[in-house]
Amino acid sequence: MSTDENTLPASAPTVWPSVGFTDVDAGVRILTEVLGFVVTALYRDDDGTVAHAEARWPDGGGVMFGSRGKPGDWGALGPAGVYVVAADAATVDAVWARAEGDADLEVTEALHDTDYGSHTFGVRDRDGNLWTVGTYRGV
Repeated sequence: MSTDENTLPASAPTVWPSVGFTDVDAGVRILTEVLGFVVTALYRDDDGTVAHAEARWPDGGGVMFGSRGKPGDWGALGPAGVYVVAADAATVDAVWARAEGDADLEVTEALHDTDYGSHTFGVRDRDGNLWTVGTYRGV
């Protein structure tokens, strides 16, 4: 393991799921107003295309996103699936309360408790991206 100045602190996320949005502004609304992410970077080209953007999850981690349809492999990114770990069931409940009636989301799994200990639900956005929010942190 490297110990130089480029070493990240243990709390810094090192895996960033990436999603594309046809309408990035609608995607930002879903990420922030519904799911509860905080946009920390958003870089637009002169034509308004989002070349790169980042959103942090308050309990840790985040996603990168940009405009679907821009040139290159990342612009051709198809639907993705992202699992978001919430620190507690109350956070899941609060996000569910915002997500379940949102016109831009399709519920794929209603709020429920799993046999492996997660309090969770799933939705799909208009670009086909799947978002699951739950308390399961993995083993």
